[in-house]
Parts: sequence; C-alpha cells; structure tokens
Amino acid sequence: MASGFSGRTPTPRLLLRDRLKPNTLTPSAFQEEVSLSTKQRLAKAKKLSLPQIVQPQDKHESSHHKFLAAEPEQSSFQPCPPEVVFQNYTPGEVYEVPVVLRNRDKVPHLVKVTLESSPYFQLVGPNDVCCKVPPGLYAIVRVLFTPGQNKDYFHKLLCTTEREEFIVPIRAIGPRAILDFPDQLDFSTCPVKYSSEKTLLVRNVGNRVARYQLSTQSPFSVIPATGTLDVGGAMQVTVEFQPLKTGDHSGSLVVHYDTGEETHTSLHGRAVDVPIRLGRNTVSLEKTYIGMSNRATVRIHNQSDITARFQWKAVDTEEEEHHLELRQYPRIFRQQKEKLYDFLKERRVDITCQEHLALLTHSFQSEVAKIREDGILFHDDVFSLEPKEGEIRPNCSAEVSVFFKPQEARVYKRTVYCDISGREKRMPLLLTGEGLGPRLHFQFAELNIGEVFVRVTHRYEAVLFNNGPIEAPFKLIPPSTAMGSCFTFQPQEGIVAPSTLQAISVSFCPTILGQFEEEFCFNVSESPEPVTFTIRGYVMGPTFHFDVSALDFGDVSFGFPRTLNCCLFNTSLTPISFQLYIPGDGLGEPSVDSSTQICKCSSQSWRKEAQGLRRPREFDIRPCRGTVRALGSQDIKVTLCSNTVGEYNLQLVLDVDDVGEKVLAVPLTARCVVPSLRVLNPVVKFGYCFFKTCYDEKLTLVNDSDFPGCYCLLPQEHKEEAAAWCSSPAPPGIIEAHSSVEIPIAFEARSLGECSITAELAVFGRAGSPLKIQFECIGQGPVVYVHPREINFGSIPVLEDCFQTLHLANQCHLPATFRVEMAGKDSCWRIEPSHGVVPPKRDTSVTVIANLNDTVKFREKVKVFIENSYTTIISLQAVGTGTTIVTDKPLIPKLDLKSHFSFTPCYFHFKVTNRGRRMHRLYWNTEGFHMRWRRDRAPALGGTKSKGASPMPRPGSPVFRLWPPQVDLMPGQSADMVLEGCSSTAQEVKERLLCQALVGKEITKKQIMQVDVTCNFICPVLQMSSRAITFCVVKEPSDVLTQHYKPFSLKNTSPLPVSIVLDLEQPFLICNVDWQPLPADSKPITLDVGEELHLCIQFNPAYENNLHSRVAKRVLRVRFMEHPREEKITVRGEVHFPNLHLQAKAVDFGCIINDTEQVLHMEMTNCSPLAVEYRWSFLADSLANTIRFIPPPPKFKPQSSKKKGVFPRRYSKTESVDEPTETPETMQGSAPEDSAQEDSAQEDSYEEDPAHKDPAHEDPAHEDSAQQDSAQEDSAQEDCDQEPADAEDSLEKEVLSSTPGESRSPVRMRGLSQFSETEHPNVTMPQVFDIMPLWGTLQPGKSQKVTFTFFGHANIIARATALCRVEGGPSYEVVLSGQASCPSYRLDVEEIDWGLQVFNKVLKAGITLRNNGVMKFTYVVQDSSTKPLPGVPVVVPRKGSIAPGKKRVLKVSYLPEKPGAFRRTFQVQVAHLEPAEIVLKGKTIFPGVTKCLTRMLKEEKILEEEEENPEKEEKESDESSVAMESLVESLMESLIVTAERQ
Repeated sequence: MASGFSGRTPTPRLLLRDRLKPNTLTPSAFQEEVSLSTKQRLAKAKKLSLPQIVQPQDKHESSHHKFLAAEPEQSSFQPCPPEVVFQNYTPGEVYEVPVVLRNRDKVPHLVKVTLESSPYFQLVGPNDVCCKVPPGLYAIVRVLFTPGQNKDYFHKLLCTTEREEFIVPIRAIGPRAILDFPDQLDFSTCPVKYSSEKTLLVRNVGNRVARYQLSTQSPFSVIPATGTLDVGGAMQVTVEFQPLKTGDHSGSLVVHYDTGEETHTSLHGRAVDVPIRLGRNTVSLEKTYIGMSNRATVRIHNQSDITARFQWKAVDTEEEEHHLELRQYPRIFRQQKEKLYDFLKERRVDITCQEHLALLTHSFQSEVAKIREDGILFHDDVFSLEPKEGEIRPNCSAEVSVFFKPQEARVYKRTVYCDISGREKRMPLLLTGEGLGPRLHFQFAELNIGEVFVRVTHRYEAVLFNNGPIEAPFKLIPPSTAMGSCFTFQPQEGIVAPSTLQAISVSFCPTILGQFEEEFCFNVSESPEPVTFTIRGYVMGPTFHFDVSALDFGDVSFGFPRTLNCCLFNTSLTPISFQLYIPGDGLGEPSVDSSTQICKCSSQSWRKEAQGLRRPREFDIRPCRGTVRALGSQDIKVTLCSNTVGEYNLQLVLDVDDVGEKVLAVPLTARCVVPSLRVLNPVVKFGYCFFKTCYDEKLTLVNDSDFPGCYCLLPQEHKEEAAAWCSSPAPPGIIEAHSSVEIPIAFEARSLGECSITAELAVFGRAGSPLKIQFECIGQGPVVYVHPREINFGSIPVLEDCFQTLHLANQCHLPATFRVEMAGKDSCWRIEPSHGVVPPKRDTSVTVIANLNDTVKFREKVKVFIENSYTTIISLQAVGTGTTIVTDKPLIPKLDLKSHFSFTPCYFHFKVTNRGRRMHRLYWNTEGFHMRWRRDRAPALGGTKSKGASPMPRPGSPVFRLWPPQVDLMPGQSADMVLEGCSSTAQEVKERLLCQALVGKEITKKQIMQVDVTCNFICPVLQMSSRAITFCVVKEPSDVLTQHYKPFSLKNTSPLPVSIVLDLEQPFLICNVDWQPLPADSKPITLDVGEELHLCIQFNPAYENNLHSRVAKRVLRVRFMEHPREEKITVRGEVHFPNLHLQAKAVDFGCIINDTEQVLHMEMTNCSPLAVEYRWSFLADSLANTIRFIPPPPKFKPQSSKKKGVFPRRYSKTESVDEPTETPETMQGSAPEDSAQEDSAQEDSYEEDPAHKDPAHEDPAHEDSAQQDSAQEDSAQEDCDQEPADAEDSLEKEVLSSTPGESRSPVRMRGLSQFSETEHPNVTMPQVFDIMPLWGTLQPGKSQKVTFTFFGHANIIARATALCRVEGGPSYEVVLSGQASCPSYRLDVEEIDWGLQVFNKVLKAGITLRNNGVMKFTYVVQDSSTKPLPGVPVVVPRKGSIAPGKKRVLKVSYLPEKPGAFRRTFQVQVAHLEPAEIVLKGKTIFPGVTKCLTRMLKEEKILEEEEENPEKEEKESDESSVAMESLVESLMESLIVTAERQ
C-alpha cells in the first residue's frame, strides 16, 4: 500500500474509550449554546476527550517502536476539537474548521486522515494522504462545509495510524426548537400527600417547530407529556408536586426534543405535616348480643388551610396495602373465572380456548384496575365506619360513626388507620367491643336412674330453658365412651326461642355391666362453653349351665369323624349371646377325612411330610355361637375328625357377651389309631411284552385290624425315564375292618429287553415309607423291510422337483414308527413324508424328491430310522441341466408391458437370484444393437414419476435397456433389475433382450435367457365439449350482477387412465354439475378409460367493485400428471356498463394574460353497447377546487455592499490587472460563439462562472449536488442579495487598483407591480371555468366534442375537478387548471461601477435576470453591439427566453475608448414591458508608479482594517489576557485569530 500501513485488515471491533459524560443542559445554557456561531462554538470547545477507536491494529506488524507511552486501549492521538460542529450556517456558504491531531505518544506515528466522498464536506488539500507526526507535535487538517439546506448533517473523519483507527465525528446542526423553560422551579413548603401545582407559560423561541416530550420523576409530574409547538407559539405547562413523605424533594423536568437534545429544569420542594388530628385514639363500645349492633362516634379535626381528603385503611403503610392487594388477586381471578364459566354454560356459547382466555383476562384486568383506582378501604364484618372516605374543609371537623355488630361471644379489638392529606403517617384508631351469646341451661343438671338390667331399654326426659333475649341454637356433642353410646337423645339439635322451654327425650339400653356415671354436653351456637347434663346408675347381668359334665369320644380311626351332643340352658330373665370353642385345637386348615382323602391321587398328598406346618383344626362345634332366649335352651353338636395319632385331653369353653370370657367349661377326651394293612402278592411277573403294549393285572390288600382304613396306589415317579409304566384305574379306596379288596393294575413295557420297576401303596395316617410292590417283564419291538437300496434319477432340470418311490413293509403285528433323513447337510434331496407309522402287516411308500441347484453330478445317502428297530441306508444319484438364475416375476419368453404414455419412462422392476452353488456373471444386451453401456446414473427405483428419470434414447439406440447391464451374483445373492424404456413418439416397440453368463471359473459365455419385450407408447387424449368458453354480460342500470355458469365436459379417450389437474384463475371458477366450486387444494382428478367428467365454469361479473366495462381473459389449463402435454381452453368474460372514453384526464390551460379567455376541446366517445346519459358538474370539494390570487410582491429594500470596492462573487467579476490584455480581435473571435448560443441557451439550469467554482465541485457528483441546491440558494437570495461577511473577507486586497468594486443602485421588481394594489373580486367556479354541453345522451359508438373555457381573471390561479356522471355507469373526473398573470422579472444590478481600471483592459461583469413571475417570457438587449468595439458594451446572450422561477446571467464586456471617466447605458426589453436601463461607469488610467512613505501607507492600511473589522482589536486584547493552559488550546486560539484575519 502507498500509505505504508499493513495490508492485513483484522475484523473490525469497537473498543470502549474514555468519553465525556453528556452534561445536563439547563434551558438557558441550551439556548445560549444554540445561538452560538460555528466560530464561537469552536472557541468555546475547551474540554477534550480521547477519540473512539473503531479498529485496533497490530503494532508489531507495522511499527518498529517497542516502547509506547499511550496505553494499549487509548488512542495515541488527541484530536482537538474532539467533535467538529457547524451551526447557525447559511445554505450555499462555505465554512471551515481546523482539526488538530496531537501525538500523545513518545514515538513518532504515521497518521492518515480520510473523509468519505460527500457533496457537503471536504478536506482542504489531498484526501487519504499520510503524514508523520513527531511525539508531542501535531498535524492540522481543515474541514470545509458547504450546506445545501438548513438542516442537520452528519459525517466523520477516519484517522488511521499504525496502532489503531479512530474517528472524529462531524455534525452540522440545523434549525432547533427552544422552549424557554426556567432553569429552576421551587415549590417551597407544601403539605405532604397534597397536590401543589405551578403553571408555566412556555414559548418556542427557536427557529423550528418544537416536537417535545416532557418527563420528570416522582413526586413531580407534568402536563402535557408530549406535544407540538409552532415557532413563536406559546403554551401552558402545569407541574404538579405531590409528595408522599415529609422532607426535601428534588427532581428534574426533562424536555426531550425530537432532534435528540435534552434540557433539565431543577425542581425543588419541601413536604411537611400539617395540624390534623383525631378527636380520640380509642373507641370502646358497650357489650352487645350477637346479631345486634351498637354505635359510637369519633371526630377528625382539620386545623390547617387545606382541604384534607381522608380514607380509612386496614393497614399502616402503603407497602402493606400493596401486599394486601396482591393477596386478593387469586380470589378475584377465581371469582371471575367462575362467573365466566357459569355465563357461558348458561348461554351455551362454544368459543375457543384462546377467546376464553381473552375474556377472562379482560374481566380480571378490569377488577384489578377498579381495586387500584378505588384503593383498599377498611372493611370488616364486625366493625364498620361511615363515611369511609371524604373531605374536610380548612379549619373544620368531620364526624365519623363507628358501628359494632359482633358475630361471636368474645372480646373484639381492631385497629384502623386514617390516611389523610397533610399527614405522612396514617393516624391509628383502636376499636374495642365485647359480644354476648345466648343464655341456655337445663332445668336439672343431674339424673340418677338406679339399678337396671343389661340390654333392657329405659326412657327419661330432660328440659332446656332459654332466659336470654336472642335465640339459642343447640346441638348434642356425640359421647366418646362405650357406656355413653348406649344413650339416645331426641331431639339432638334445635333452636330455643327467647324465654321458652325445650323437652328432650332420653333412651338408655345398657350393654356393659357395672356402675356408671356419664356427662353429656350440648354445644350452643355463639356460646363459648357447652351446656352439660349428668346421668348415673348400675347395670346387672344373666345365669346359665350345660346338661352334661364331660364329653368322651373313646378310640377313633385316623381320618374317620365321630360326633357327640350336649345342651346349654339359660336360667335368667334376659337372653344371652354365647360363643363356644376348644382351647388347644389346631389353628390351621380343617382336618381331612377319609372321604376327602380318596379324591386326592397325588403322591405328595398321601405322604406324611405333605402336611402343613400348622396343626389342623380337628373339632367342629355347631352352633359355635348364637343367642339363647330368656329361660330357654340350645342343642350343641361336637364332631372330632382326628389327623393326629395319640390321646386328647381338652375342654369345651363358653364365652357370654356383655358377661365375660370362659364363664363355663366342659372336659373333652379321645384317642386316635391307624389300622395295619398288607399286600398278599408283593412281586408280579409279566414275562415277554411287546414294546408299548398295555397288560392288565390285580393286587389283593388285606385289613386285619378293628378299624377301617384308607389306602392309595401312588403314581409312578420319573415315568419318562422308567423302563416300564405302571398305573391303576382306581388307585385310592377305603377298606373296612377285617376285610380285603382287589386293586386293578395296568402295565406297559417302554424298553427292549429285561426290565423291573417298583410301585408304592400308601395308607392314610401311617408313619414311615409306603408298602412296596415289584413288577418284572421282557420287552421286544417291530420288524420293517425297506427297498430299493439304490435310486438313480439320471439327468434332470435344475431347480425343479423330480420324484422316486421308496417302500417300507411292516412284517409284525405292531405299528412301526419311521423317520427318514438325508445323510449330508444342505442336501438337494428331500423326503415326503419324512416320518410316519407303518400299520401292522402293511406296506407304506415315501417319495424321494430331487431339486438340484447346479449343473453337475450329485450323490447322496438316505437314512431310514425305525423306532425301536434297526436303521437302513439308501444311495441316491442325479445330474443337473439348465440354469440356476431365476426371476421373481414372469419374464420368459415374452414380456408385454401393455400401453404406456410417451415422454414418460416406462419401468419394469424385477429381481434376479442366483440359486446355484457357483458365482454367475450376467451380461444383458439387445439383439440387433451393439451396446456401449454408458456409466449413467441408475434410474430411480421408486416409480415412474421420479425426478431422476433417464433421458430419451438417442437415434440408433434401443428403446429398452436393463440396469445394471452387468451384474455379479454370488450363490444365494439377489440383484434388483430395472427394465427402462422411453419414447418421444407414439409407437409400438418390440425388442429382444439376451442374457449371457459366465458360471464359476468358466471363460466362455453362454446364453441363459431370451426375453421378447413389447410396449405400446401412446399420448393422452381428451375429448372436450368446447375449445373456447365466452361469457357476455350487459348490465342495464336496473340490473343486478349475478354469477353465470356454462357447462363443460372432458372425456378420456385414451386406453389408459389419466390424472389431470385443472387450473383457472379468477374471476372464473371451476365447479361441479351442482354449481359447487371445487376445493382449491383438491387432488388430481383421475379419469378411467372412457370416463367422462362433467363440470361447470362459473363467471363472477362483479369481480371488480366499479362500473367500468371490462373484459377478463383467462386460460383453463388441463395438465396431465403422466405426460408433459397440456390442453388449453380459452375462457373470456365480458361485462358491459354504460361507459365513456375521454380523450384526456386533465385540461391544463397554462398561464394566460390577465382578463383574457382560452377555449380547449376534448373528444368524448361512447365505447359501450348501451346508450349513455351523461351530466357534467364540478366536484364539490374544497380541497380539490381552489381559487386564489397571486399575492403582491414584497416591497424592495435597497441593499448595498458592506465594503466599498468589493464585488459580490455571484453578480459580477472584474479581471485581475495581472492577466493578459484582450484585444478587440480576441473579442471578435468569441462573438459568433456567443451569438450562436443566444437561441440555444439553457432555460432550466444556471451555470456559475468557472473562475468562482470550488475545486471540489469539478467532479460530476459535486456538480449534481450543486444543481440540486441551486434552487434553494436562489430562494434564500430572492429578497436579499447581500453576501455573508465570510465571502467578502476571503477576497484579496490590492493596493494598486484599490480593488475595483460596484456601487449598486436599488433593484426593482418589474411586471407585477401594476397589480399589487388590485382588489380581487369574489368569483365562483362557474365564473372561472365553463363546460359545454352540460348533459346529453350519446348512442353506442358515437363521439361528441366537449368545450372547456377558462376565464382569466386578473392574477388568478384556479384548479377544479369536473365530474362527468353517467347514469348506471362510472363517474369520470377531469382536472381543470389555469392561471392568469403578467410577466415579472428582476435585475440584480442596474448600475455597474468598475471604479479605477487600466485603460487597455477589457472590463467584465455579470447581470442576473430572474423570472419572478409564473409566465415564460423573452428578452432582448438593446443598444448592445454584437462585435467588441471600443466604447460600446457587449452583452452575451443578447436575447432568449426564461422559464418561471429561472434566471439567466448576462455577461457584460466593455472596452473603454479613452482614458478618464466614462458612463454608458443599454436597455433590456422583457416581453411587452417597459425596457430596463443598465448604467456602466468607471474611470480608466494609464499604468504608473507613485512613490510614498511606507509608514503612511502602513498607517492607512491599519486604519482601513480597523474600519472593516472594529471588533478585531478588542477580541485580540481579550484573548491575550487568557493564560495558555496547554499547547493545544494556544494553537486553537491562534488558528481562530488567523481565520478571522483572513
């Protein structure tokens, strides 16, 4: 880079810098700051700040200095001023501000200052140039500002060093609004919680409309908060001070302007408590019964001078009140929710959840706002105050009533707080009162009932008495004791009226024996203590006995039950409830008797160890519980079923309810025995037994004891592993005493050879192992012959089943079970059936099936297994032929794909599988084509509509192709194949596909498949009822537009179903035959072969809401989902109204001469098929119709230059005396060029003299911006041609020629002055414009001319809207505009004084001719020569025209004809007005040298400078008196002084 900086540009990031906090401006300081000029603000900018770093640099890459003084996060340069500000500027003027960049570091730095291109801001000197600044020194850059308008501008200087990039903001401040608020507003001393107001009259003293926003802080507020105030306008602002706490309060009234500035007005106030008090701090009310009320009063004394507003609150502070409000919100929300749901349920309104939530939120917010607005006043159910809020006038008192209404019988205490204006803290008031309950008691408090029998009901009566003044509700408290629950009271609750009695009935039925005393309590509502009633007495019990003294069962057999009887007698007068049981009996399950045991055949249930852990329940008592009536009896049966061998010594125990436990016991004795049983033949021999053949036998069991027994032949254990099976059809049984029984046995041999098993016989109750029985036999199996022993299949096709038969002959009388298996694994042979049974003495055949999977020779062995016999082996042999490649779909020999649409790929997906044992490499090609398979992407496998469909086949290539063309298939592997075909024409295609293969390690291909493919490619065809649909609607004025329908049908004449999509735009719609529109998001319509679709086309003639005739043209597109073909049907809709066609929508008469008229014609045509009735009128709208008159021009005020001998640069210029002298020949050469430019002079632009252009304006961007700003410059200079002092000071002073100048005479405005005092008549619109004819009827296709006339009243500007109303049609508006005036112009100079000039010098000046009127005019310069002659002025251009508001610079050249004073004139003729005369004067001399004293010249120069700038010397003296605080401040002051001198 040329600048020497690093070329690397890191990511920009913004670093924080030490910035000055914005000062809070007071209104006066803001007004003073805005009124400063740019120089004054620059001189006032003393406080500096470091700039904002926008881009840190890597100093190690671009700098050799390692030791830097500045901190890494601070800029190494200090700009002064830190922000360039321009204000109070004039558009078109040039302003300059220097910027000093001081190097704060200890090492030198390169700095580059860049200013982005702008038409308003420039740098003096070259842009984007580096300069090196030593440490402690500075670099100066100057910023030029040329405003185009009086508005705000923003720009920035970008300063780049080796370390960082920082910016210096540039800001131009335009007009500002200033509201003259005071700097301070003091409210002095005010009452606390009281509103004090002060009203301010505020004016806008700025030069801009004030759009403001006022804000302040609590306890201050301001009204209005926002608004707008015009320049010079005034308004009232009210500031309110309402403190909530005592003490000093301060705040700030902030005025926010829309331009970003803020002013702060200090607010002060002191809040104090005023003398307001309560008459007393405690209110005690008399005792009051519940439901009654009492009253007392308290006074509030206001001894202040304010009107105090008070409220009674429940809490002491506002914080507690706010928390109380928050606690109420959930309750309010629930209430509003319940109300809303009840209302919606009652109205049966069904709305969405979102609307529910919106209604609920609105209702809740309304209730919350109501609480916040009204506040939470004191509310209590016991104490109430009236009034709860109010006002007390100054030096007055208010009386507040306190009401007491107790709800319970107790002492109440409440504290309420009086929140009142003028007191910071709320005043407490203590309220006390006591509530009294009912007076209720029993007539007698105690009842002694004496001795009573148990379970006998006794009745008594008690009396309640109420001796109080209020009702006494009572209720019995249920007793909690057992004896108390035996009492019953009626009624248990009720209400006793004042001074009345209440009788209560008492019933007692005791169930517990002994003496008792019970206290019963009655709860009295609103009474702190219950009423008590005591009852005492004694309860007696019954007597009873058994009829036997003991129960003896004797000897009993195990499992056989025995029953004994007894009787229970009741000898008392009351019934008894009893319970019988035998302590010592088992607690487990009931004992098992013999009849139950014989139903159990499991081995475990007959073994002693199968009994449970708990002892069984062996005794059964019936009944075991019951009731014996008074003087009655109860029979009882006791049964013993013993499951325990041994003796019994127990008791039968009696429990009586409400008397006691074990009140009586009867002894009980018994002994249990098990009989001894034996088997007569413990060993049984069966001899030879066929395998799995059942044999029957019987066992004899003998009982030699005196007791019956129970037995069971136990099931055989581990039966599946046993050599033989043994069972009995009746295994359990009962044998009587001294008897025998026979047990049937079933035996079956389960193995070959000798075998022996043992059976067990269990006796119920016997301890030890069961009785053992031995069974013995010899087992033998079947004999089967298998033939043939070898099977040869020969050559058979692969993958096909071939069959041979194998015979099995059973030569025994037992069925033979067989199973046939292949010897090898993964065999190609199988046997059907592979297992079965050969009947005795019968033959059975099985089928051997071969299915080979390769074209080789196969050998295999077959094993024939005979159950419980020998195994036979058979040999198999076969040779395979054909191929092992198969497809999952029928493919060979012919594949017919039927019909298919062209342009759409046709796919046939199938899968090939290698079912052989060797690898196959397949090659596919088309017969008759030499295929070079391209490595294209495989076609999509998803279907025919895939976006990856292959392109059309090239000419000379087959239509069908297979993908992939080559595939390797391992054994058992499958591959997906796609047969793809596509044709761009409709045709029938027949092609033959060949498949060749390399099998295993073979090197020669062989053809394994041949497929003939046929497909008929077609195009979809639809038969349509019409190719064009037309609607024509003619609307008469009395008609109503309705929808029109026309039928339309489509029929599928293709041999394939088609799916179509119909598309038609508004105002047409596709409907079904019932005129119902089809859904917009409907799926494609599928038409089967020959199916016809009937539709309707709907046309809405009212698709536009106007009365203009219109034509809607749309296309009904029928797109096929299977084919790119598209059918189009033209749909046209015409709607005709009575319409007209007007030649133009506006008639502009332009500007005509006063008091003349102009007539224009316009053609009007009836473009509709209806007769049109029209009527012309003017639109009655004050905004559209305007009539005004040109105001008189402002009176001219003479202006003159501030300095004699100085030319304003915009109006004339004198050539320097150092320039070469122009000869008449030179001027002659330029005359033709000037004359040629007279007629072609630009009327709409203004070009300045190139000598006066700023260098920055030479590029096109600056020229464009200058042209845009020229109109604003001209408007700013219309009424005053004075140049700013800065422009005058910038001209150089020359001592020799005394700086030639111009003494200008007053400039006059010409043309309109004669109308300035004319009184304008009060004219109406018909007096300005006229229309003929006003009404009429126009037949279809006919035309008529309409005449518009404009009457040009003096200085009038008129604009109107003519309305042509058509009956039944639209209304047409024609804008009429016209103006009448007289030419007006202005010459900025009428006298040019060149002063003292050199004789042989051509003098030049410029005159600006401006068109101030509204009419274009022509001008001619008279008395002017076309050739430069001595003594004759030359004006270029001599003639031309100037548009309204434009200007033309007339260049005047004059060559004096002789030395001495001269005076010449020429005239400028504008239109028909009186010519204006221009005077040229001056004095010419020969060059010469004059000698004079230097001191005199210096004194004269000093005196002249003092006269030109009388404030200069005074300012210098002020500046010299200020101490130089720093180098930068001294430098700035010197720069300011230098700028003023220049």
